[in-house]
Amino acid sequence: MKCLHICNDFSLTKVHSNLYKNLDRLNIEQIIYNPIRKATPVGNNSINFINTKSKIIYSNELKNYHRVLYRKKINFLKKDILQKDNLDAVNIIHATTLFSDGGLAYELHKELNIPFVVAIRATDITAFLKYRKDLISYGLKILKSASRLIFISDSLKSNFLNHPSICKIKTSLENKCVIQYNGIDDYWLDNIFTKKIDLPNRIVYVGRLIPRKNVLKLANAIIEINNDKKLNLSLDIIGSGGSDEHKLIEISNRNPRVVNMIGQVSDRNKLLEHYRENHIFAMPSLGETFGLVYIEALSQGLPLLYTKNEGIDNVFDFLIGENSKSKTQEEIKLSLIEIIENYNNYDLTQINFNLFRWDQIANKYKILFESI
Repeated sequence: MKCLHICNDFSLTKVHSNLYKNLDRLNIEQIIYNPIRKATPVGNNSINFINTKSKIIYSNELKNYHRVLYRKKINFLKKDILQKDNLDAVNIIHATTLFSDGGLAYELHKELNIPFVVAIRATDITAFLKYRKDLISYGLKILKSASRLIFISDSLKSNFLNHPSICKIKTSLENKCVIQYNGIDDYWLDNIFTKKIDLPNRIVYVGRLIPRKNVLKLANAIIEINNDKKLNLSLDIIGSGGSDEHKLIEISNRNPRVVNMIGQVSDRNKLLEHYRENHIFAMPSLGETFGLVYIEALSQGLPLLYTKNEGIDNVFDFLIGENSKSKTQEEIKLSLIEIIENYNNYDLTQINFNLFRWDQIANKYKILFESI
């Protein structure tokens, strides 16, 4: 079998390379096509393939106007990849997003009659369906032509199929929907840790410091709880970069005993120590495709605060923490109090972490590709 992956995000995140490495171990020949821009770190996440026929192809550099002129971008990429590989022996195309990658998969499908699968991600809803109304009719064509639609989480599937622009064709799409979670590094799954704390008071956040993550509201909610309930909660913030960083530093300077700005932690061993030192993981973010840090935190025995109908919500049919019903600071505060009061009722030993092993996930993708 020969698979073409169209992945605009390949050089920017390890998620995709982890899948492709494990597919390589299953002896699937792969072409990874990475559309690039000026700032793309070309060569990042490169793979030493076992299958010597597999390769990574980087596109010619996209222009700034391609951000707006979507159809010109797709035509540019189609011409580019066909100049670099004839794709004759490709059996299946895997697009990692509906719009950014799925458009090219759809155009190649029309010309070469190669079946394709497309993954739906949060940005397809929060960016394209919200701000690019002009592309919705084209997106519907992609959806109707795809052999399978892959969703990274249950909540993402629900949010997408019930979107006002999609729900009118929901019935015709449901039979080809597949939910397949992303995996996490085996390091976490090989170091599972459980804990029971009588007085949980240490909370940790890991991620970028951007508005949709709601870290500012989280920090202020914890300060409010300490004032109202006379508790001694603390928040470790692990991460850097983003428009909220300066404001969070200010909050930390005013409340040094409550908000601890740790910065970026790249060493897995040190990050593991931080998880184990804390009692609750909180990331009440919006527009979350899945959130691998949630699974990392669960593997280290931390119940979660997350957002209802986002990311990891509905992945498990038992309690792993509490979901904040809205993005308001008051709701975040109430959810945190609920976790603290019910802390030892969350039985994280019920979680089957093998669901998040990349080798098993790759095998499911192989079965899916072969079925098409």
